[in-house]
Amino acid sequence: MASVADVKRRHEVRLMKMPGVVGVGIGEKDGKECIRIYVEKDHPKILRALPESLEEVPVEVVVAGTFRAL
Repeated sequence: MASVADVKRRHEVRLMKMPGVVGVGIGEKDGKECIRIYVEKDHPKILRALPESLEEVPVEVVVAGTFRAL
């Protein structure tokens, strides 16, 4: 099985092009590594468009607001 980092790398560009997505990272969910998708706001249309998993790696959606570079 591919590493979580490899799965993230393969899907990150596509995910970042989705409306409302502001970041993609790696985290932990239920004691297992997951891919975190950070969204600007909790909007049903955005949430419905996101996958529950990618290549059998669970996805966790985090409402984070807007990211700004400092």
